[in-house]
Amino acid sequence: MPLDLHQDEHIQLWQHADIQMVSIQRHTLAAGAKAFSFSFPSNGFLCTSIGSALMLFDNQIYSAHGMQVFHAAAKSWVELNAGKDGLDFSLVLYEASVSRAAPAKFEAPVHSRKHSFHMPYSFTPAQPTLLYDILEQMHDLSRQQHAMAQFQLKAQFYQWIYQVVKQYHSQSPAPRTTSPVELVTEALEYMLDHYAEPLTLESLASALNCSQGHLSNRFKQVLNRGPIDCLIRLRMEKARKLLAETAISLKTVATAVGYQDVYYFSHAFKKHFGLPPSLLRKQLAANENLTSAAGRNHIVAPDGTCYFDNDNYYQNNDGGSSHMFINKMMVPASLLLAFGLLLGACGSNPTESATGNKGGSATAASQPAATAENDTKPATRIVSTSMGDVEIPAHPERVVTDFYMGYLLALDIKPVGSNGIFMKNPYLADQIAGIVDVGDSLEAIPELKPDLIITGDAKKYEAYSKIAPTIMFPKASDLRDELKQLGIMLNKEAKADSLVQDLDKQVESTKKRIDHIVGKDKTVTVFDGGAVKTLILYGNAFTGRTIHGELGLPMNENVKRDIDPKVGWLQISSEVIGKYASDYIFMAVDAKAESFDYANDPIWNTLDAVKQNHLYEIDGYRFYFSDPISVMGQLEDIADMMEEREKASVKRG
Repeated sequence: MPLDLHQDEHIQLWQHADIQMVSIQRHTLAAGAKAFSFSFPSNGFLCTSIGSALMLFDNQIYSAHGMQVFHAAAKSWVELNAGKDGLDFSLVLYEASVSRAAPAKFEAPVHSRKHSFHMPYSFTPAQPTLLYDILEQMHDLSRQQHAMAQFQLKAQFYQWIYQVVKQYHSQSPAPRTTSPVELVTEALEYMLDHYAEPLTLESLASALNCSQGHLSNRFKQVLNRGPIDCLIRLRMEKARKLLAETAISLKTVATAVGYQDVYYFSHAFKKHFGLPPSLLRKQLAANENLTSAAGRNHIVAPDGTCYFDNDNYYQNNDGGSSHMFINKMMVPASLLLAFGLLLGACGSNPTESATGNKGGSATAASQPAATAENDTKPATRIVSTSMGDVEIPAHPERVVTDFYMGYLLALDIKPVGSNGIFMKNPYLADQIAGIVDVGDSLEAIPELKPDLIITGDAKKYEAYSKIAPTIMFPKASDLRDELKQLGIMLNKEAKADSLVQDLDKQVESTKKRIDHIVGKDKTVTVFDGGAVKTLILYGNAFTGRTIHGELGLPMNENVKRDIDPKVGWLQISSEVIGKYASDYIFMAVDAKAESFDYANDPIWNTLDAVKQNHLYEIDGYRFYFSDPISVMGQLEDIADMMEEREKASVKRG
């Protein structure tokens, strides 16, 4: 989330700010904790400090590692899912307005986000300890009730703002995500400029700001050979050119192409071309066509077709590529030619490649075979997405998705990679074998050689699309619409229609099983948190989507009135639960770690639902997921739970 303000404007905005309120909250999530949801009651900062989490921030997915700072406007909502090390985070909330003495440029309309305190942005601080120290001081002051402490808290908030503005605008530009082809192209260009220097894999990787292993893997993925092999090829091609066009000594040639030892150079040259450099020079001198610039044969005929020597990664058609890389991401042919990576320059006979073949044609004999192979391209389809039309495989076989793993499995498409949080979905446990957890790492995805990526993160669309054809699929409010749209895009319309029918049947079956239990004119409330001081109230979204949305179990009037349908949930205090409690209550908890005695709680034991044993604890983690397999599993869980409770009540008489 970038901020659409220059540093001077950002500073001036806060210089003319009137701060009415500052408060700070601190929260800790246990390792692997289920979704923790909240809404910003006012403008504020969310600052993660220790641990990691997957974050859903106003419908955008982010990954938090260590200290990161997010600024959000009032009513922004967040879901946090703690990683394996848990997560500590703080909220710094404030209310502010622009003073009357501010310049006219800050007098934006109330609804405008520009020049206001409502602009969202985020960054990773370069000096996190400075921000952390201020957080600690503000937290200590917030626990003190006297007026002086509140005055100091406001003063510390200005220190916080100073550091936020300073570190946000001094941060280095976000590192550019480099696709495999782009990285290889940059490496080849760097070698072309520095081949005479003593390059090593280590120095090359350092120059390109990546690890040696990562660089080697990308070269093998794109060119089916390592970077040092390509460097040797370049040096040999440069040496052959010097031998053909100059009379300089072998030692000078060796030094000019990066070899300090002429003996080692001669050995490498013979290994590459099949004859020592001195003999090749004699052959070139004897060949009149090659010693005359006007008569020298082209390595590739000017009007002919270039063929790549790695048919797995490059195709001939209009300079295109295989299904792994779209046309614009090809390594330029001029680079491949310079490195001897075209068939005409490095055919099966090295000597013939250096001296020209007998017929004077530079086209390799294997051209027809290569053409035939390149003509057999995988079938593709054009699909319309929110990012425009995208060409994708007609039958994708190696799909990676960050969010839609459950949807794909329901459509009989098993992805090769997905985000680990969705791989922990208990409803999918028997289907995830062989799926790789790629987390939020762009580095891990190319290793899987995907032919299609499906994402719900618009921020990462461009980076993903450089790796493979990518579908941006925004989350919709209706599960059936999502299934049908994905079915159309993935050529699985029949399966999607069948799933919708199965879901409808499951809903009707569940309703029949529980209708006589709930009865008519009864209402249902969905809470999250247990018998605690602050908990979450859900409408027909998130944890309430299956209960209120699919089953249509009615909310009480206060829930309907107070929950913004665009938000779908509300954070409340336990003191007001009586206002929202219904005849039946579903309480989402951490089933593995939490246990609550509602009957003996002084607030909860006053509720009719608790007195009548109509409070059902559900596993909040199981009810977090919204794919069709999970929703049908949740429906089954609800019916089983209510039927078992009813049978137990009958036995007790």
